[in-house]
Amino acid sequence: MSFLFLFLFLAAIVGVFKPYLGGWKRWHFGLAAFASFILVGIFAPEPDAASLREAETSEKGQSAAAAPTGGKVEAAAAARADESNWDYSESTDEMRGTTTKFARVVSANEVDLDFPYGVVNGYLTVRQQKKDGLSIIFSVDKGQILCHSFSDGYVSVKFDDQPIRRFSCTGASDGSSDLAFILNERSFLASLKKSKKVIIEGEFFQKGNQQFTFKTEGLNWQ
Repeated sequence: MSFLFLFLFLAAIVGVFKPYLGGWKRWHFGLAAFASFILVGIFAPEPDAASLREAETSEKGQSAAAAPTGGKVEAAAAARADESNWDYSESTDEMRGTTTKFARVVSANEVDLDFPYGVVNGYLTVRQQKKDGLSIIFSVDKGQILCHSFSDGYVSVKFDDQPIRRFSCTGASDGSSDLAFILNERSFLASLKKSKKVIIEGEFFQKGNQQFTFKTEGLNWQ
């Protein structure tokens, strides 16, 4: 039916430009074209609902098939971020135009150092600066780490299931007692980058040796 009205519409359009029926004027053909156009719209077949649903399902399927590439990349990136407990930061010395880089991980356990320090976390920090080069720093929130160069201080370190190693350590130049610089930095860093877990045991004032465990997998350090 709609095809018939479409044919009449086209025939009327031709008559508007060149009347071909005796007694018909252009406006007659124009009126016929308008009426035919309305009837074409009324009698045009409606889209099949099943076809529409099939088309929508197909489009959704194509979208879903295309999505995993980006989704998998984001999921993989998130998984890598979750695997690593390292926090990275930088500080800039505007006067000297130098940048110091840090990577720090917090201990998985806490240790009670008693009054006045209480329960504390341990921190393992990798630092790179132009003046002092590479530094490995073991620190706590509060407390006194007994690690001085004049007393042959050291910390015991266990990388994963490797044998326990001793690393000499020294205190901070400003006298801060809550941190210690671990020496033989390059060797320590090489083992650290390959490790998943590190245990550091240090001696504390009036508390003896205490151990802090660090989840160290995923260190990104050049």
